[in-house]
Amino acid sequence: MPENTARGPGMYRRERVLIACIVLLIALFAFTAFIARQYHRTVHRLGDQWFAHGETAMKAGETARAITDYRNALVYKPDDDTFEFHLALALAGAGREDEARSYLTTLLTESPGSGPINLALARTAVKLRNNSEAVRYYHNAIYGVWPSDPLTERWNVRRELCEYFLGRNDIQEAQPDLVALAQETPAGDSARQDVAGDLMSRAGMWSRALSAYRAALRVHRRDTDALAGAGRAAFQLAMYSDAAEYLQRLPEPSRSAPDIVETLGLSQQAATMNALRPGLRASEEAKRAAKALSVAQSRISSCARKHGDVLPPKPGATAPPTDLQKLYATARQNRQIWSETNLAHHPDQVVVAMTFAVQAENTASAECGPPQNIADRALSLIAKGATRPPSE
Repeated sequence: MPENTARGPGMYRRERVLIACIVLLIALFAFTAFIARQYHRTVHRLGDQWFAHGETAMKAGETARAITDYRNALVYKPDDDTFEFHLALALAGAGREDEARSYLTTLLTESPGSGPINLALARTAVKLRNNSEAVRYYHNAIYGVWPSDPLTERWNVRRELCEYFLGRNDIQEAQPDLVALAQETPAGDSARQDVAGDLMSRAGMWSRALSAYRAALRVHRRDTDALAGAGRAAFQLAMYSDAAEYLQRLPEPSRSAPDIVETLGLSQQAATMNALRPGLRASEEAKRAAKALSVAQSRISSCARKHGDVLPPKPGATAPPTDLQKLYATARQNRQIWSETNLAHHPDQVVVAMTFAVQAENTASAECGPPQNIADRALSLIAKGATRPPSE
């Protein structure tokens, strides 16, 4: 007789209990997961709220409160790199560079190519007066990874590095980065061309500075900063006509600044006496050389009177002639040869005449000190060059 397989009431009850237990267990797991998610959301929300408070405090300049808020944010989100980075910035802003450096160094081990972290470390090193470390981190930041607009960010970092070098008067160290900055400056960005020109002017890199200002002026002809910068750069390069042209284009308020007035006046005077500018007609060369000679002769005479030399020397004087008396005699001897009319017909004499004018100015400066009036000062500028300028 086959075994009776019918299930009794007890067995059904056990199955129902088992199923109920499983369902209850699943519900408990789901509830626990829900509670955990809610907990983490609440914790993260609190962290984000404290971080937002810190950001507000930083914008308000309340660095100490920002540090507390950022630390509170990290209590709820201890592994958040953004929170740690902003805490480090706040610490640096509060003058606690060593603490900031500790946070930043830890962050850098996790993201060695980060542009923002390297930049923050560079600035911290500057405050700690660690020059080599600052330069290293600046360069790491320039070639580092940036979350957005990397070309602009890298340009800004290189600009900051150049300003750091110039602030320390490290002109030689600054030059490679200044050249790189100029090369990386967009041709159509007049504002950044002005910045590059200003930085190179501070380094005495006048030719490159002038190129930057000219690039800015190709975009905006009336760019006041570029016109003033180009005028100063051209003046330093002995390009006096160009310097005067740039400075004359300045609007009246800017052109009235004392340094501009002086530079413009000297440029105009020097331009009228610089007979050695390439491309001049023979008549213009003669005109400029004649004016330079006239100024030089007046300078000889005024210096001789100040020095007590008699011009011309008295006949029969036993004392040997002074340098000023010799120059005066040379000028008198060549006054016909160096007349404007003769110079126009004999251009080869222009260089001889200008050489004499330069010699006269140098001798007078050695005997009587630097020139005072604007014409003499302009001739002194030409004398300092003593050679034909390449572009004037």
